[in-house]
Amino acid sequence: MHKKISKSNISIPSLGLGTWDLERKDCSRVVSEAIDLGYRHIDAASMYENESEVGAGIINSKVDRRELFLATKINTTGWTPSGGDGPFLQNKNIIKTFEKSLIDLKTDYVDLLLIHWPRFETNLGDMLEIMYEIKESQKAKEIGVANFNSNLLNECIKLGFNDIFCNQIEYHPFLSQSKLLETMKGLDMIPVAYCPICRGHVSKDDVIINLSEKYSKTPAQIALRWIIQQNAVAIPKTANLERLKENGDIYDFNINQSDMKKIYGLERSQRLVQNLQSNDLTYPWD
Repeated sequence: MHKKISKSNISIPSLGLGTWDLERKDCSRVVSEAIDLGYRHIDAASMYENESEVGAGIINSKVDRRELFLATKINTTGWTPSGGDGPFLQNKNIIKTFEKSLIDLKTDYVDLLLIHWPRFETNLGDMLEIMYEIKESQKAKEIGVANFNSNLLNECIKLGFNDIFCNQIEYHPFLSQSKLLETMKGLDMIPVAYCPICRGHVSKDDVIINLSEKYSKTPAQIALRWIIQQNAVAIPKTANLERLKENGDIYDFNINQSDMKKIYGLERSQRLVQNLQSNDLTYPWD
């Protein structure tokens, strides 16, 4: 896995392993297998409830922690301020929960910490302040967001937070994110694509099947290559060793511009993950 995208002196591998819905021994096994195969980017989240297994997989791999890019996400949807100490209590609870993530992940720091969903009991500015407090403590190298639309990204800038590392979003050949990607490019935020092979649906599309035959690659490899050629990051999830190998074998070919356009043309507004609505700004998807 040798392509990286750099920003602010930090490099993120363009291919990572997503860990959503990986459970127990399967999770730790897959994380170890991925690292042994050369993956150096692991994406986790407190909401997935498997950070302990992710941490075990990293330890079992025997690869030096400093060689890995480890990301996790703060779950902001479950905090309820109480009484006059509400914001202080939330600040304390979120930092405490992040500390638990570090313990579960068996690490002193993460390379990237994201707000998982744009929904929180405090306001966006307060939430970002909490995140940047964590960054200042050097327990997170970079701060990012996930599932933010263009309005929310611009709001981050208006609030003075102009060095957000990335925005993690659902992105695959059947879901155009053109407006959002344009916003991120203008704000110098790295796009990170989850569900990049649309949970296997790309393998059933005739256009992608034809391209896979043309390039002697699988449909999943075509979809992943399409994403990273847009200077974006892809984090597919799989529990299968052969699929791990397959997903990683995407750096020895290029899709020409004409064929890239064919894949763009597959847009059909197919969304796999439902939105958790923001509570402080209207949230059209892009």
